[in-house]
Amino acid sequence: MRPARQNINMTGTGTQTHITTSSIKFLFVDPATEEDILNVEMNRFLSLSSFLLILALADATLSPTDKKAKKQVKEDRKSGPVDKDAFERKLVKQDLKVKDILREAGSYSQNVKRKSFRSGEVLGYITPWNGDGYTNAVKFHGKMDMVSPVWLTINSQNPFNVPTHDIKKSWIHSIKSANRDNHTVKIVPRVLFEGWSQIDIIDFEKDNDKVSHLVDTLNDLADEYHFDGYVLEIWNQFVIAGVKKSIVASMVNSIARGLRESDRDIILAVPPLRGFKKELFTKKDFDSLALYVRYFSLMTYDYSNIQHPGANAPIDWVRKCIETLVPDSKDLKRTQILMGLNFYGYHYTHSGGGPIVGSQYLNLLEHLKGKIQWDDKSQEHFFEVKSPETGYVFYPTAHSIMLRIDLAHELDTGLAIWELGQGLPYFYDLL
Repeated sequence: MRPARQNINMTGTGTQTHITTSSIKFLFVDPATEEDILNVEMNRFLSLSSFLLILALADATLSPTDKKAKKQVKEDRKSGPVDKDAFERKLVKQDLKVKDILREAGSYSQNVKRKSFRSGEVLGYITPWNGDGYTNAVKFHGKMDMVSPVWLTINSQNPFNVPTHDIKKSWIHSIKSANRDNHTVKIVPRVLFEGWSQIDIIDFEKDNDKVSHLVDTLNDLADEYHFDGYVLEIWNQFVIAGVKKSIVASMVNSIARGLRESDRDIILAVPPLRGFKKELFTKKDFDSLALYVRYFSLMTYDYSNIQHPGANAPIDWVRKCIETLVPDSKDLKRTQILMGLNFYGYHYTHSGGGPIVGSQYLNLLEHLKGKIQWDDKSQEHFFEVKSPETGYVFYPTAHSIMLRIDLAHELDTGLAIWELGQGLPYFYDLL
């Protein structure tokens, strides 16, 4: 759930929108087939590796003057807690200057316990391959309601023996120790169901003893490691495997119901709209699960990819994804949706490109000769890279994030951030 996600991400709406900048035209369209979906992840990894090599080579070719200017920029950068937040430092605006981001993005308000977003729950994902997520979860504990470290995998061959080698007991202790009567952060590890065939899933779901055994296994883990519930990464994999949605929903409900009896929550990761004739997750699916599933982590990001470059999460598409699941604004089930919010971006090049995190974004900004531009259609910032290879970068800014937080407030949803190790410190001033 890569620098972005390691499992399959469901993205897109199927509509086509053009952004023309210079000679490159971005098409906001979706992969046409499930095969495209399955191929996206490997291509992203390979493209990102090539991209990082290009960056290293480019740095080696800088002239003495360029190196001096680059050194000065780094020396001017602020980091750590400061007296003013991102709003007071005038960083939450459409008209951005590169030097301001480079100087200010590494700093954040010293009032880390102040929580600005109170419209719903805030879930933050953490991945072992971006270790800053652990640090940020503790540092910005006051702004989180749930944290989901990507730790657990359930394999069909041995579903009752869940590997625990990634679990960090000292970090769990740090999160639990920071809890207070007026603010508690729940630990809800992500559970990825991996390697399940269609037959595996059908046979397992109809065997009540096996389902009960799995619930007991998850409860035992929660008792041992003080978990408060789990995020299930199961829907996409099982539906794409060809299993009827009713069977997948039955299995999810059985797990959620069993864990609820022990006062533990289940959050289900679900795909956004893709524009297919048969969507992978619909209002009917949502309604069939809403009784026992506590929250739905709606993956409203990765709208574009290296096959179809463009914005990460066009704001009108995000709105449509939420309103399609719960059309009635007065329906309390809206509060069960956690709107996906990406803290990563993409660098698109003629050879492909790939996902980027905050540090890579800042490195690209250091070499930027032009300006950061604003796309009215998607409500996202981007800029053009002209060397060492022509391309475009879409990465969130304080302004684009704030617009999406405002949308979550308007629609009465919570937030699900992917992920806490990929963003920039000043992003947390907005939460």
